[in-house]
Amino acid sequence: MYKVMIVDDEYYIRLDIRAMLDWESLGFRLTEDAVNGEDALAKLEKERPDIILLDIGMPGMGGIELLSQLRQREFAGWTLVLSCHDEFDYVKDALLLGAQNYLLKHKLEPKMLEETLLKMVEHLEGERRHSEQVIRWQSIAALSLQEQRKQFIRQLVHGAYSTSGAVLGRMKQLELGFPVRQLIVLLAKLHPGMMLQPEIGFRKSHAQNEQIAEAVNREALTPETGFCFAENEEELVLVIGFDPAPGFLHIQSLLYDLVNRVQGFVRQRFDIDMSIGVSNGNSSPAQLPESCRQARSALEGVYYLGKNRIISFSEVSDYTAKPEKSFREYEQALLRELANDSRIAAIINDMYAALVEQKVALAEARAFTFEFVSFLKKQQREHGITDSELFEAGHSPYEAVGRTETVEETQAYLIRVTIRLSELISIASKQKYRPEIANAIRYMKEHFSDELSLDTVAANVGMNATYFSNLFKKETGQNFVAFLQRIRMENAKTLLRTTHDKVYDVASQVGIDNYHYFCKTFKQVTGMTPLQYRSKARQ
Repeated sequence: MYKVMIVDDEYYIRLDIRAMLDWESLGFRLTEDAVNGEDALAKLEKERPDIILLDIGMPGMGGIELLSQLRQREFAGWTLVLSCHDEFDYVKDALLLGAQNYLLKHKLEPKMLEETLLKMVEHLEGERRHSEQVIRWQSIAALSLQEQRKQFIRQLVHGAYSTSGAVLGRMKQLELGFPVRQLIVLLAKLHPGMMLQPEIGFRKSHAQNEQIAEAVNREALTPETGFCFAENEEELVLVIGFDPAPGFLHIQSLLYDLVNRVQGFVRQRFDIDMSIGVSNGNSSPAQLPESCRQARSALEGVYYLGKNRIISFSEVSDYTAKPEKSFREYEQALLRELANDSRIAAIINDMYAALVEQKVALAEARAFTFEFVSFLKKQQREHGITDSELFEAGHSPYEAVGRTETVEETQAYLIRVTIRLSELISIASKQKYRPEIANAIRYMKEHFSDELSLDTVAANVGMNATYFSNLFKKETGQNFVAFLQRIRMENAKTLLRTTHDKVYDVASQVGIDNYHYFCKTFKQVTGMTPLQYRSKARQ
C-alpha cells in the first residue's frame, strides 16, 4: 500500500477527494489529513506518506512554502499539487520546488486523479528499484574483489554451485581466468617452524593464516592459475585449474612445481612448514566437494607418511584396513614389562609398525590408541597414581594423543607416559606406608597447588597434628615440609618441560607464590635454576 496525505484547508474539498476513489482497491491508504503546511509538517514524521495531494492556497503556511520545506527535509515521496489557480507563475513555482504534477481543482475528475496517481506510483516503484539496486551495488563494492573471489571459491568447494554455466559466469565477473576442464584441490596443513614450534604434537593457532593465503595468491598464484583461501586457523585450500590438452604427466609436473614453490615461499616468508594433500583431477566444478574430500583424505596420510610432504590421494586411498591384532592382544606383554621399562619402547614401536605395514585406516589407528590410553588410565587407578604425576601437565591423555599428527608423535608420547607409569609403580612398590600416611601423601599429591599446611593434611586423615608429624617423618624419612616441596618441585619440572608458561606462573601453579623462594628451592632440589632446567630438558 502507498500512503497518501491530503493537505487542504477546506473541509468539504478533503471529503470530496476522499470519496472520489476506492483508494484501497487501487493500492492506496489515506493517512490523517492536514489543514495547512504547518499541520502537514507536524504529521509528516508519524504518517510518512509516499504521495502528498497539496493545495497551494492555504492560510498560514501555504503550498509553495510547504514544498520548500519538503525540499529542505529531502522528502523522498512525490507531490501532486491541486489548485484553483491556472496562472503559469504558480505552476512554475510548484514544479521548481519539486512537485511532480499539477491538477486544477475545478477540472478534477475521478478518472483523471486515478490515472495521475497510478503514473506517480509507477515512477515511485522505478525509483525504489533503482535505489535498491544502488544499495546492492554499494554492498558489492564494499567487498573487495579479492574478498568476493574468496567467498566464491569457498562456496564452490563446498558445493554451492551445480552447473558449469553459473560457475563460468561468476568467474568472468570476478576476473578469474583459470581453466575448469581439469581442476585439482590442494589442502595444506600449516606446521610452525622451529622457532615457533610448541611441544610435539600440540597445535598452535596462526593469526596470520589469512595473511598467508593472500601472500600465496599474490606471490605464487594468479587469477589465471588458481586461488587460495584460509579454510580455518590451520588449513589453506587451493583450487588449481589446468588445460588437460598437454596430458597427465605434464599436468603433474606443473602441479608439483607449483606446490614446491608455495611450500618454499611460505617457509621462507613465515617460518612455517606445510603438508599438502592433493586430490585427483576432475573435469567439472560440481565435483569440487568430492575433490576437497579426497584432498583431506590425502592430508590425513601425514599420520603415516610424515609432515612437510606432498601426498596425493592415490597414495593413501588403500589405507582402509582394520588392525590384524586388537590392542587387548598386546596388553599382557605390556603388563609384564611394566616392571622392567627396558622393553616398553620396543613393544610400542612394534605395535605401531604393524599398523603402518597393514595400512590401517586412520580412524582405526586412533581407536587403537584410545584403547591404549584406557589401559594406562586403568593401571593408574589401580596403583593410586594421580594425573599430575603420570600425564603431561595441562592436557588429558585422550586430548594429547588426539592432537598428535604423526605415528611417531603418538609413539613418543605413549612411550614417555608408559615408562613414567613403570617408574611410579616401581617407586610405590618400595614404599609401603601405613594407610593413614598413604592417604595423606595421596591428598598432598592431589592438592599440592593449594595452601597446604601440616594441620590441614593431619585433619584430612583424622589425626592429631603433632602425632601426624612424628609418624609422617618415621614412615617417609622426611619431614612434612620437605616431602611437600619435593612433590611441588616434581610437578614444577613437568610444567617446565611440557609448557611455555613463565617461571612465576609455574611457581603459582605448584602452590608457591613467592617467585624468589621458588627459584631458590628449585635450585636446591635440582642443582639448576628453572630456566637452566627447561633449556636442558628441551635439548
